[in-house]
Amino acid sequence: MAESGFSLRLRIQSCDVEPALAVAEGPEVEVVFKGVRAPGVGVFRLAHPTTGHPVAEPGQAVRQGETVGILQVGLCLKPVVAPMDGTLGAAIVEDGTVVGYGTPLYQLA
Repeated sequence: MAESGFSLRLRIQSCDVEPALAVAEGPEVEVVFKGVRAPGVGVFRLAHPTTGHPVAEPGQAVRQGETVGILQVGLCLKPVVAPMDGTLGAAIVEDGTVVGYGTPLYQLA
């Protein structure tokens, strides 16, 4: 095929190649994160920006829906809540870190 100074040539080459042996693979292991994830994009706060008081402490027993942190987006403050009952581990990210949706914030035991 040739058009406006360009050309295209397809060449099919036959090869007698033996098929590769299939390598046995083990079952895929899915790692499930049991903890608190960021509900959106923003700055993660361990303490409430207006009061300075910590929202939750590591080792604290928390219930599903309980606020364990704050996500700050400009002047808007959004609660970060525990998705299940458990014991709150240490924060995975530091206070003031910009996080994205789904970023792991705390482990829950």
